Amino acid sequence: MDTQSTPPSMVEVARTTYGSDVSASADQAKKRHIGGDWKMACSQSTVSATLEHFLEVTNLLLEQVQLNSSHLFRADILHDSSGTLRTLVEKEARCQTDATAQKDVDLSSDRQPFSEYLAPGFAGFELQRTVIRRLIPRKPQLDKPLEQSCFIYKNAGRDTDISQVLVVYLPHCSSADDMPWYHPKVKALAYLYSQPAFPDTPSSNLSIYYLLFSSTATPLPDRLSRTFVSLLNTMIRLLKLPPKSSNSTLVDKPIEHDILTMSLTASALKDTIIPQHIVQNTYTRLKETYAKDLIARWVETTEPSKHVFEDLSIAAFLIQLWDSMYDLSSTNKSNFSGFMDIACGNGVLVYILTKEGFRGCGFDARRRKTWEVLGIDEFLEEKICVPKPFMDVIDSEVLGSMNVHDGLFPAGTFIISNHADELTCWTPLLAALSSPSSPLPFLAIPCCSHALDGSKHRYTLKEVAASAPSATVSKIGNSIEETKEDEQPAIGDLKAMRAAKQKGNAAGGIDESMYACLTRKTAALARELGMDVELTLMRIPSTRNIGIVGNRRSIVQAMKQVSVDRRPELEDMSAKVVAMLERECGTIGGVKASAKTWVEKARKLNGGQGRGKVNWNGPLNESG
Repeated sequence: MDTQSTPPSMVEVARTTYGSDVSASADQAKKRHIGGDWKMACSQSTVSATLEHFLEVTNLLLEQVQLNSSHLFRADILHDSSGTLRTLVEKEARCQTDATAQKDVDLSSDRQPFSEYLAPGFAGFELQRTVIRRLIPRKPQLDKPLEQSCFIYKNAGRDTDISQVLVVYLPHCSSADDMPWYHPKVKALAYLYSQPAFPDTPSSNLSIYYLLFSSTATPLPDRLSRTFVSLLNTMIRLLKLPPKSSNSTLVDKPIEHDILTMSLTASALKDTIIPQHIVQNTYTRLKETYAKDLIARWVETTEPSKHVFEDLSIAAFLIQLWDSMYDLSSTNKSNFSGFMDIACGNGVLVYILTKEGFRGCGFDARRRKTWEVLGIDEFLEEKICVPKPFMDVIDSEVLGSMNVHDGLFPAGTFIISNHADELTCWTPLLAALSSPSSPLPFLAIPCCSHALDGSKHRYTLKEVAASAPSATVSKIGNSIEETKEDEQPAIGDLKAMRAAKQKGNAAGGIDESMYACLTRKTAALARELGMDVELTLMRIPSTRNIGIVGNRRSIVQAMKQVSVDRRPELEDMSAKVVAMLERECGTIGGVKASAKTWVEKARKLNGGQGRGKVNWNGPLNESG
């Protein structure tokens, strides 16, 4: 990497190295208030990437600014003249359908030219694209958001052996003192990427330039110098990754809802229901309100930060999901029918939601010390869930003195099934049995895989296909056969194994991992019962992070008083569930044997209060 203590001006570097002039004209610079002496901070002359790949990485960094700074949460795109990156309005519109739209979204307002943010002119370069973004810090109580104009230029119309792309970042800040901590204290920043036009010419070059607020010559601060080097290293690291799709326009890309065959990769599931910025804004507020207090009062043996931040993230998602479903306001939640957190564990999620004003409760097979510490005993119960179909086929004396819940909830209740293990696949069944005429809405986040009798079980694609429509069965079946016919790579050949996995995923789009099959099976059971189901990536600190949302559209239609005749789908729902149970339990001894196994395992879970640890910090005053 090349760096200089007294770097030449941007004009000198361009002229001597590439034979081109990238200086801003005097009139344009004065008009746009970014005139001054551009200086090179650092450069790398052995970069191997196409201009298209450089633009692809630029797109990535424009939106995922957290890759450059851990102090940032994200970048909200306010305007993109090319329509490549989705703006906030477009993201919200993308997550809405005819059934879920809460308000009319005017996309035209987001397409108006941003004339107040004039692009600087550079001799020999043509402006290709303008992006306006807002940088969102992780800690808004310490740092403020910052808006920034980003201009992308290409050299054009000249005889030259070098092709160049210039990306200029112009923060909307009038002085270095007003600049947030997370942003370099510069008036403007630029990446210049140059690529030889012919193979026998020197390799590509990547340079970073900067423009200071003050024209006074002073040594570059060490922190600023390190920041420039870090920015360059990040760009080079990303350029070494294989390119994806070039010149792709994301705005009109539809959300895939064929949950039985869709890809379960993070890129396919991100922000399919609630846009990222909406959930993260709520998460930031909840974290500031509850995190410190919850961590200080943690009495479980598990790591507090992981569980607290996970429950805060889930709570943020649920709050925004419910707002989109029930059209709630901050003071009026009368449209909300309440929630039930099955297998609620430490009860932190129930605590946060009730503190936020939502009516609801939870139960678990074992009482936790956290319940008493947080003062939420009135909202939680120590109960074993024995689903009603199992209760109907076993003798009452088998249950003994266990405190039992039959899994039936009042109409309208929202079921939360967060890492509920044995109850994961039961979640859509309980939603159907509780309200046959209008199955309950739910959020299920699968974790460990269990069969309907409570025993550990790894589902296969064939078992998923048993709950799928005939067309999907054929598609999944073909994928299974293709997988069988493919020869396995040689043992120890990691490269060949990866290639085979990529080939399989590309051919059928089927992920055969235990977690993927559990997720698909739960969603397939819900679909078989006539429910609408959506998958989304939960932004939680867990590898088990796929959320299955059921019956959201049905609730929205009911709130909007949209008449939908679902009688053919829901006719004799109880009989459908019984038939499903007989099929699913047929390979494990039948429904009665499965009920017996369930009770035996449930009795082992009901082993008294969970263990905790001494809270040396003592309770804090509640800040919520």
